[in-house]
Amino acid sequence: MTLASLLVSSTLLAGLSPLSIKGQDFVDSAGKKVQLRGVNLGGWLVEEIWMTPWADKPPKDLPGAEAFPKKIADHVSLWTTVEKRLGKDAMLRVRQAWRESWIQESDFARIRAAGLNHVRLPFLWSILDEPGGMDWLRKAVGWAKKHDLYVVLDLHGAQGGQSGEHHTGEEGKNRLWYDVDNIDKMIGTWKAVAREFANEPTVAAYDLINEPMGTPNVAMLHLVYDRLIRGIRTVDAHKPVIVDDGYKGFETTPHPNLAGWTQVAFSLHFYHFDAKASGDHVKNLKSFLPKVKELQGYRDAPLYIGEFNLEPHGNPEVMHEYVRHLTEKGLNWAMWTYKAVAKGGPMGQWGMYRKATQADALDAYVDSEATLIAKMKQVRTENLEAAPGLLPLVRG
Repeated sequence: MTLASLLVSSTLLAGLSPLSIKGQDFVDSAGKKVQLRGVNLGGWLVEEIWMTPWADKPPKDLPGAEAFPKKIADHVSLWTTVEKRLGKDAMLRVRQAWRESWIQESDFARIRAAGLNHVRLPFLWSILDEPGGMDWLRKAVGWAKKHDLYVVLDLHGAQGGQSGEHHTGEEGKNRLWYDVDNIDKMIGTWKAVAREFANEPTVAAYDLINEPMGTPNVAMLHLVYDRLIRGIRTVDAHKPVIVDDGYKGFETTPHPNLAGWTQVAFSLHFYHFDAKASGDHVKNLKSFLPKVKELQGYRDAPLYIGEFNLEPHGNPEVMHEYVRHLTEKGLNWAMWTYKAVAKGGPMGQWGMYRKATQADALDAYVDSEATLIAKMKQVRTENLEAAPGLLPLVRG
């Protein structure tokens, strides 16, 4: 089957059908294969400082600097700094303005026009504790539905942290695995989300824990997944769930039938940071795909490449070759990421959209509320450029 015919087979112009899992594929209500091809909405509900224009350190001569975090590294330190300086009400207004600027409904139309059929939406557990927090998930799903895009809901940061990485929302915390209360709270978060979206066909799947590499061993990882899946199934018996290997190796993941899990897909993230040239990315992919496909066959479940990028040394030609290989091998995928607006200027192909020049840094240590909000206009996609030669990301 050609790439063009694969793309035509999953066109959703008549509206979105709920997806389920049959063997190694996601299928619609008519049993027709739907291959997920998409992009992550990174930086929106989980602010990653490296790919956004937030200043990360206070000026050397900042009065009262000891009262603030020494570094803005993540979601928690960012909004803690804003709140300490400007007050809680101002912080909430600034955060609202950030979210309204970073992603808008028009972005979903652009994603669809890029040849994609879904978005992966990273969020933190804490969003449900925010005033109107669930509304952000509802808004994203509503915009996606309007533009014929599926959504994979991705818990990027679990209670207590699952790895100690900054993208869990709070750098240096890895307590999910060591406190049963955190596990119970995470199950509660997913049950709340599942109740909300169980009957919404736009939500293709629940991506349960992003990159859980902080687990002390794979046995603990599988036990937590087992509790989580069983908890979700008490409120949503049918929606597909996605299990991430946590960089422990696909071979370490359990077979769903042995675990008693239903409607389960597996996720791997593909990065090759040791690449010395652009061609190394495709070479590396070709070298391990046969083993990956063999392991997928044993599990008889879909495989979702929830994140990938071809930096360093990325270029449009190699990216298009890479996604062609993923698609032809029957894999579902989501590129990281939709946009990147870095303080120092463009960072290769990290974003489908980027700022062509150096960004005007948003300085939470110095800027007023009005200044921060005014500077956010620069991150709106209409003020950015498409990464040269990259779009449409999928070519027939």
